[in-house]
This record gives sequence, C-alpha cells and structure tokens, in this order.
Amino acid sequence: QAAAATPSQTVSKADQNSKTDTRQRISGGALPAAAPQVRTDSPNIIVIMNEAFSDLSVLHEFETSEDYMPFIHSLQQGGENAVTGNLFVSVVGGNTANTEFEFLTGDSMAFLPSGSVSYQQYISEELPSLASSLKAEGYRTVAMHPYHASGWKRNEVYPLLGFDEAYFKPDFKNPEIIRKYVSDRSSYAKIKELYEGKEEGEKLFVFNVTMQNHSGYSEIFDNFPPTVSLTDMDKPLPATENYLTLIKESDAAFRELTEYFSKEEEPTILLMFGDHQPNDYVTNCIASLTGVPQEERSLEEAQNRFIVPFVMWANYDIEEQNALQLSANYLGPLLLETAGLPLTEWQGYLSRLSDTLPVITANTVIDSHGTYMPVSDPEDPAVRESLEQYQRFQYNHLFDRKHYPESFFTR
Repeated sequence: QAAAATPSQTVSKADQNSKTDTRQRISGGALPAAAPQVRTDSPNIIVIMNEAFSDLSVLHEFETSEDYMPFIHSLQQGGENAVTGNLFVSVVGGNTANTEFEFLTGDSMAFLPSGSVSYQQYISEELPSLASSLKAEGYRTVAMHPYHASGWKRNEVYPLLGFDEAYFKPDFKNPEIIRKYVSDRSSYAKIKELYEGKEEGEKLFVFNVTMQNHSGYSEIFDNFPPTVSLTDMDKPLPATENYLTLIKESDAAFRELTEYFSKEEEPTILLMFGDHQPNDYVTNCIASLTGVPQEERSLEEAQNRFIVPFVMWANYDIEEQNALQLSANYLGPLLLETAGLPLTEWQGYLSRLSDTLPVITANTVIDSHGTYMPVSDPEDPAVRESLEQYQRFQYNHLFDRKHYPESFFTR
C-alpha cells in the first residue's frame, strides 16, 4: 500500500483565480449548453468495470483455437444499439482503482504523482462524481465489488463519491466461483437482484467492479479447465491460455446480461470496460510477435499496452458508433450523452476537450489528428495550454474547491 502524501507536497497547485474567472476560462466566456435533450424515461444505467478485461490482439495479431470474445467482437463490428471503441488507461497489470477514479471523477492520473492511488491518498471528503451527478437526477446509486470492502479503501471512498449503497463479498450469497474468485455471472446476478427488487419507477445506477479475472493466471484449479489455446506458438503458454479462457467466460456472461435486459421493458443501458491489461508474463508472448524489443518501441507502440475495450449496449434505440478512441476520464460524459442525460459544467468541459484531445493518460496525450505526444512535455503549444487548463480545473476539483462556483462540478 502506497504511503499517503499531502497534496501540497506532490501535486502542482492551480492558479488561485476567482470563481468568475474559473467559469470563463473554460470556454472563453459564457458556457454553451453542454447536455443533450433529457429523456423523459431516463434509462437504468449499469456500468461494469471488468477486472483485467482486454483484447490482446491490440498488441499483435495471433491465432487461437476459438474466438475468446465472440460477443464483444460482434458488437464492435456494427452491433445494433451499441457504442464501442478502445479505451486508453493509465495503468497496466494492477492499480485498478486509478481507472475507476478516472472514470467516476473525470480527473486524470496525468496530473498526479507516478505510483499514487487517489482512493488511498487524495479522497477524504465528499467529491463530485458521476455517481453524485446521477444521484442529483434522482437515481439510486449502488456500487458493488465481490471482494474485500477495504481494498483500495472502497468502503470509505464510495460514500464520498455519492453512492447510496455498497455491496462487497459477504453480500454475494452462494456465488459461483471460478478459480478462487466470484464469477462475472454471479456478480451480474446481484445486478439482476437489485433491478428486480427496486421500486416501480425508481431509476437505478449500478457500478460493478468484477473480480473473476484477477491475476494469478499460472495457477492450476480443478474448477477451471482452460478451453482456449494458442495455435501459432511453438511452446505451451498456460498463463496466456488461462487468461484468454477467462476472457471468454466474461464475454459469455456479458452476452447473457444483455439477453436478460433485452427482454425487459424499462430502458436500460449497459457499459462494460476493462481496468487494465494483465501482467507482462501473460502478454509478452504476443507483444514479442512484433519483433520490436520493448526498449525500442516508439511512444505509440508502447501505448498498446494501455488499451482495453469498452462497449455500451442499450435495450432501446441509440445511435451506433464503433472504433472510437478515448481515455477513461472521458467515458463518463460519453455515457451520459448516450443515455440522454444532462451534464454538469465540468462534464461538459470534458466532453468538449475530448473533441481535440481524445486521449489523456499518465503516459501520453493523443490529439484529434492521431498524433501521440508525451503528456509531460507535449511539443504542441496549444496542447500544452489545454493540459495546463485541465490541470488547474482538476486541482480545484480534487483539492481546492473554494476556487470554483458551487454549480461547476455539481448540479
């Protein structure tokens, strides 16, 4: 566990501007309306951050005995009522909490110290988030994670982010176990239980952090026979094949969840994304197929290790999009826009920023032309200015909220 650090020691302090200046610096004047038209029948929103869920073909093409994520691949190829793309995250092989922090808050690890974990170090009071903004819209906000409540201090942080309820491992009764973790199917069974038990007309927001695919891929378990094999390698690679078999299980469980909601009348939107790719010992055999040693990879090539898939699916008509490319800090605003819900001014700012800088992570920034730059020192002055502005707003959000209008991050 990382040692706590005070913000003043580790995080650059934002300019101390007035509340009026803060509002004006976002758009150069009066803010345009940031939100799309609000649906009269706002959908239930189910978000799944799936542990270590990734498609390793982003590293290099490889062949397997069967498709390890056939349902996700079908949605990516023009699935009905689906929005899909590549999500760039700041972490690899661990530090799950940093991806959920970026998703829920819109803040970026780009402006926090390397190795830090915001849940453990920087969140000690109420912080406006996706959960709190949905709560303001009348949603019942629920977090769930079928593992220890104390992990990354989630039991302390979730209430501060605006979640009404949180469920952890003891709340999952008689779950299916794959290897030694609660399966995705059992995790989703809890979602169905909440949906079926909610009051009529109640709007539900669930944020589910799964556990099934957690590391430990080299271990052998009687309850988990691998079914996916690599067919173009010259030696057995059990850790990678175990991992791909887990991904196949996750793909099937998500398909079953969409089938469940496809039969329900209440409008519901599902979003699933990975938190990070697995450890190097799983991926090296595929990354090595490029023929480029790790130390010789370009900035762009190195970022392939930080890509995970995301997919939104709805049981009602939404505009289909595919092959999108964005970072985790923007996924919340995209979800709200797709669901037809209003955005806070902060979320609206992020949505507009994503048009010009669709990827900002701790590792890189990518502009709308597809140019990769180091986030610590981008060569484009306009990019540098945009990042500095974003960093000021984030500092206000995370550490110094007296310097923004009360309504800026909240509704």
